[in-house]
Amino acid sequence: MTKNHISLQLLPLDRRKPLPWRDFGRIAFTSIANLSHLNGMTLVPSKANLLKRAWLVREARASSEIEGLIATIEEIEECRLGISLSLKRKRNIRRVLNYQEATRFGFNELKNGRPFSIPLLKSVHALLSESFPDENKTSIVWRTTQVNLGNSAFFPDQTSIVLPDPIFVGELMENWEDFSRREDLNPIIQAAVLHAQFMMIQPFSEDNGRIGRLSILLFLAAKNILINPCFFLSSYLLRNRETYYASLAEILKNKDWNTWISFFLNAVAEESEAEASSLLKLADFYETSRSQLAEKAKSSPSIEILDCIFEQPVFTAPSLIKLFNLKLSKATLLKIIQKLKSAGLVNKLSEGRGRRPTVWKFGSLVDLLQE
Repeated sequence: MTKNHISLQLLPLDRRKPLPWRDFGRIAFTSIANLSHLNGMTLVPSKANLLKRAWLVREARASSEIEGLIATIEEIEECRLGISLSLKRKRNIRRVLNYQEATRFGFNELKNGRPFSIPLLKSVHALLSESFPDENKTSIVWRTTQVNLGNSAFFPDQTSIVLPDPIFVGELMENWEDFSRREDLNPIIQAAVLHAQFMMIQPFSEDNGRIGRLSILLFLAAKNILINPCFFLSSYLLRNRETYYASLAEILKNKDWNTWISFFLNAVAEESEAEASSLLKLADFYETSRSQLAEKAKSSPSIEILDCIFEQPVFTAPSLIKLFNLKLSKATLLKIIQKLKSAGLVNKLSEGRGRRPTVWKFGSLVDLLQE
């Protein structure tokens, strides 16, 4: 196998010099317009806040699945509830949950005024490996070993690409951060370049794929294009995984930025439009569910519980009381859950036994989230 050692070029910082990619015109405009439209929609529906957690679950699942970490929403929520799972399944699902928490943390940090930066990226990356005490914690330092992309998703053939030596990672990432501060570029193209460069640097010893995709969301949030984590680019990348990696590989093979940026802009434009449609579907589903429940129970506690299970679609009575600090007795809550069942909104996922409570599922919502 022939080994090709690459020397990554620094990202352009001088505004006076031409960029190594073309002007993408209409698709660049469409991508930022569609994403801005989606972001605006998240601020309109009265119950949009109920869907934020659902958005996080979807992104966490898709980004993790690209790395081979498969989990259903039922498993994710059961793990969150502390329901017993095999050690292997629990570790995989914990990684998905960590991605969700890391996303929430990153957005909150940006809202509180923390800049998009290497320190923020390291803080977020540390959360991805949290709760795994047996693993070496290397989140605060760059990788110290050589990375070879031979026979990888980037290069499925026999080509072997050796990424930059670890001694250059610090310099490359400082340049990466400096490029992120440019204010004269289309931020969607800028996000595409940042993601590609990050994936080619592979700065951490693990989880570069997931943190690289998460950095897209955080950068767009720092640019005030995303107010909420409502954009699931990982879902698109998962569906088009081969093209995703092939487009990135063109930069390494031929210094061709245009193929990758074109793919990225189309991904943003198409996925933003799809997510806008999904948001409307979820909002309509909420109103329909509310009407169904109102026919069975007109009490305000019942509607309050419906709001709760939109945030926690797999639940137990004790988990709802604890998570949402409900001022209801367990007996009253169980009566409301029975009304939800009569309205056809929830069904039993597993029967309670002894001290183990019954697990309920808001099946239609779970199905929507897994589409």
